[in-house]
Amino acid sequence: MKILKKEKNSIQIICFPEDVEVQKGDYLIAEEGNGKYALLQVIDVNYVQTPGILEDLLRTMSLEKIDTNFIDPFDTNSFMLLIKDARIVSTKIRAIAEGENLIFGSSWLPSRFKSFIRKADINTLYKLIKVDGFRKINIGKVSGQDFYINAEAFDGRLTIITGKKETGKSHIAKIIVSSLVEYGAKCIVFDINGEYVNLNKNKLGEPSKLANKIRILIPGENFKVTIKDAGLKVLLDVLEYVYNTPGTSCREFARIWHTIEHKKISLTIDELIEFIQRAPIHESVRDALISRMLALKSSRFFTNNENEATSLMDEINSIDNGTLIIIDMKSLIPITRKIVVEYILSKLSNLLKDDKIPPIFLLAEEAHLYIRNTYWDDLVTRMRHFGLFPIFVTNQPDSIPETIYRQADNIFLFNFTNENDLDFISKASRIDSESIKSIVSQLPPKHCFILGYVVGDLPIVVKVKDMDIQTMGMTKKFFKEKKSILIQKML
Repeated sequence: MKILKKEKNSIQIICFPEDVEVQKGDYLIAEEGNGKYALLQVIDVNYVQTPGILEDLLRTMSLEKIDTNFIDPFDTNSFMLLIKDARIVSTKIRAIAEGENLIFGSSWLPSRFKSFIRKADINTLYKLIKVDGFRKINIGKVSGQDFYINAEAFDGRLTIITGKKETGKSHIAKIIVSSLVEYGAKCIVFDINGEYVNLNKNKLGEPSKLANKIRILIPGENFKVTIKDAGLKVLLDVLEYVYNTPGTSCREFARIWHTIEHKKISLTIDELIEFIQRAPIHESVRDALISRMLALKSSRFFTNNENEATSLMDEINSIDNGTLIIIDMKSLIPITRKIVVEYILSKLSNLLKDDKIPPIFLLAEEAHLYIRNTYWDDLVTRMRHFGLFPIFVTNQPDSIPETIYRQADNIFLFNFTNENDLDFISKASRIDSESIKSIVSQLPPKHCFILGYVVGDLPIVVKVKDMDIQTMGMTKKFFKEKKSILIQKML
């Protein structure tokens, strides 16, 4: 293999098919033998366009048609075929390495004639990816060998997992979350499709390693709260952002709440409704507030009985060595879902601020369906400083604001073929758009392009491993009969 040319941070390499077998995402090393080398990532492989190639191909096809004997006394044909079949490997310079140290942005170039080019093995990449930590997570395989990332790479970081449907996003999310919990972390999952509730079982239906660390909370059933526990701020947020209550009505509600607090009366939702009915306020405001309080009561998430109420703090602190709290929201209507999320995020913020719970990971699938727009910046800036570390999963990349992508520390990209999705991801990711469009558009299912801190800023394509637990991420299908059974029926 030889270097053909360099343009900006791209290098083109010419080679013959038998020189090396490379796939998009593989790394090549161009070195001169002095310990310094360029780390090149393959983004595309094409044929070399030699002059007259069209005419040569037509001549070859014509000879095959007329079935004549071609005389080649000097065996030049095999030599010409080798040239015609030569490849151009397009690569991007990811870094220059000296020994085991990476230098980003260096202008050093390997010699076009003297350099030796070879495929980088996984051990070389491990030496270069220097991420703090020792808690290994086996995420899958790279070039047929196991590939590990560090659990510490998610600590204090923002992570985004995105790709089109049925490519493996939820699967890798479950690998990450279950591994974090096994290492003693505390995680909360907003589960809108009921995909995570069976993580306590392995594929044989027996208890998994997480069985004793999982709590499944179903709002309205085993997860209820009192309005006193929710507090004025949560209720005002629910009135304003969920029920679109006018500002005048919210101010009157706050005034009524403070009056009740001043009288030191125990608050229940029924008593709050009675106070609103008797309060000296305009009839339209009264009607607006009562109708919304009745809606809150009908959600069954709020209870008047303190013995029925669930303490989120107690649930989080109930298990010392790793806790996975799954908020099962698959049966909730969208408004109730938003109410539950408003309560949990506000409660977590207060508990973290007061150091009543340790730092916690939050996995949110399709978060745009239940997290209001004004919460995004709060989640990735203020709440992250308190100890809330989000992992967002979505198949609609533009549903997450572009500013959030720019702040993401780790991005796991699965296949996208839609041009608009690729354009959006390209603009928001941490590497060049050409690499994103070329590699991501060709990723097979369960293959992931990992970017960011978790891979030491060396983008890597990984084949995601299977899990030994019930992931329930498969879509239910109508025509699901096995082929063998179908054939028997036809016979």
